[in-house]
Amino acid sequence: MRNSGYGKCCGFAAAATVLVLLAAGCQLGEPWREDNARVIQENGVQGRERELPDLDVRSNLDWDKVYPDETLPKLELAPGVAARAAWGQGTLYEYVTLEPGAVYPDETLSVEVITTVRAGGVTLRVEDTDHTLARNEVIYLAEGTRRRMEAGAEGAELVEVFSPLRTDHLELAGVHADPAEMPDQGVMPSLEAGTVYNMGQIQLTPLIPPDKNLPYPRSSANSRLIWGRNAMLSFITLDPSASFPLHIHPEDQLMIVLRGGVLQTMVDLKLPVDGQARHALFVPGGMVHAGDSGEFGADVLDAFWPVRPDYLEAASRQSARFQEVIAAGSQPERVATGFTFLEGPTWLDGRLYFSDMYFKDPANGDWTGDPKRSRLIRMEPTGETKVLSKGRQTNGTIASRRGNLIVCDMFGHRVMEVHPRSGRVVRNLLRRVDGKAVDGPNDLVMDAKGGIYVTDPQFTLEAKKSQPGAQVYYVPRRGRARVVVPAGEFAMPNGVEISPDGKTLYLNNTWKSPGENFIWAYDIQEDGSLTNKRKFAMLNLTPEVMDAAEPEDRVNTQADGMAVDMEGRIYVGTLSGVQIFDKTGLYVGTIAPPELPVVSCTFGGENYDELYMVSPNSVWRIPTRVQGFRHP
Repeated sequence: MRNSGYGKCCGFAAAATVLVLLAAGCQLGEPWREDNARVIQENGVQGRERELPDLDVRSNLDWDKVYPDETLPKLELAPGVAARAAWGQGTLYEYVTLEPGAVYPDETLSVEVITTVRAGGVTLRVEDTDHTLARNEVIYLAEGTRRRMEAGAEGAELVEVFSPLRTDHLELAGVHADPAEMPDQGVMPSLEAGTVYNMGQIQLTPLIPPDKNLPYPRSSANSRLIWGRNAMLSFITLDPSASFPLHIHPEDQLMIVLRGGVLQTMVDLKLPVDGQARHALFVPGGMVHAGDSGEFGADVLDAFWPVRPDYLEAASRQSARFQEVIAAGSQPERVATGFTFLEGPTWLDGRLYFSDMYFKDPANGDWTGDPKRSRLIRMEPTGETKVLSKGRQTNGTIASRRGNLIVCDMFGHRVMEVHPRSGRVVRNLLRRVDGKAVDGPNDLVMDAKGGIYVTDPQFTLEAKKSQPGAQVYYVPRRGRARVVVPAGEFAMPNGVEISPDGKTLYLNNTWKSPGENFIWAYDIQEDGSLTNKRKFAMLNLTPEVMDAAEPEDRVNTQADGMAVDMEGRIYVGTLSGVQIFDKTGLYVGTIAPPELPVVSCTFGGENYDELYMVSPNSVWRIPTRVQGFRHP
């Protein structure tokens, strides 16, 4: 065994911290350790110690170099199946490519493996059961499992991490090693062996504390953590221009940049690491290091051996936060499907109401609507639906105090009250503001007085608009409607909600600037006006959005309809699912149904403890441990 703690032999005492922990000792004699000790002392870096087995195999990567994927050893695994490989002492990373129809032949695993699909798809036979794995899906298999893979028509690209090292694959790289005996860490794998998961089901865990200089609580480094008995994978997303501070840990680390770029600090050496080249580097246990992402942020795979206890604790804390809302193991259920583009769900008298909006080809960016082909729909909890009305491009809906439905008629330039049985228009609540027609009422929420806030992002057919820009209106229960968020404040104001105490209005921005990828908060005044505009929470972005060529496209969350629970948590439909934040703006987790984006969401059910979500084609439902809140 070797002591991998940085301790008294270097003249400094080890001290524990919460997330970033002490690292390996100077007694091993590597040339970098003297500088390592100096950087640790100069920067006051702290951490922890642990005993690790001293294995015979050393990494094929030097710590002070960056390796493009094409320079890594190439392993020919089978006809049409090849891998680029890198390894540390306890983890073997392989980026595997399978040609269309190629077969990764039957084998009985001598070690455990975590497999994720980066592109294409495979049919994976585990023992006698076939599983279909598509992009962004992951599976864990234990030692002794029999498996076989066959690529689909588009081929496949996989990331596989084995632990301990596969000696048969090292032989293919010209390296001989005896099978390693791994001590039992007492760690249970995070995934059930042989079960396919979507990466969206694995909650993001913040790895560094929120930046105290920001007005909202946001960690700029969030990771999907997956682990087996021996190794841990950290699929980390760094925000644009994020800084992961100097830190140390005793575990060996293989680092693969999958997207974006990082300027990696290794002791006092700066190494640019690029995702386009899929750069790999090795961080020995005990080496002080840091990373700064570029303007596109970065997605990085860190493979640690052994499993990091500090990350286990962080994942446990985040899981507990999410499980205050959603019970462990609960997944969205598809209630109804076959629609065009769903919007604006509302629970009223034991039923769900929503809009089915017709757009020509939204998947390819053609948002040409047609009111004649759009519908307002009522759905029973069983999933049975009835068309309430046709001929109007309706959008957001809420319940009225009189038991009716209040509906945004987007292309009709009005907000109307509709009878929930007949679909008959009872009255118009909003048509004009400041003497001009409203453009495209989109979403709305009611306050305790019966007043209504209405967003208007001007998503309308007419090239010429009536209003000066995207705005938010307030329609008091009695009196004239007025602008409360004027043009120029947001590019696309969309979802809107009110805190349970009635003091705060929340507003999100779908895309572009101003507004970016934030939920914003305002103080609500007695007359319904809004003051003290501030950033409440930063919405997570998808890799494709962060890689957009135009800066204004790099904030496209497709943030839309929102909901709030009795404890003040905010739920917002986005491109990656329903993102949840607590009443302080701290990220709680994401509910990701199989069909994305989630366009909007609302609470319903007999006890108002089910979250209904609408994606473009389907209605989804998941039970919650909380109760929703909304007036009336």
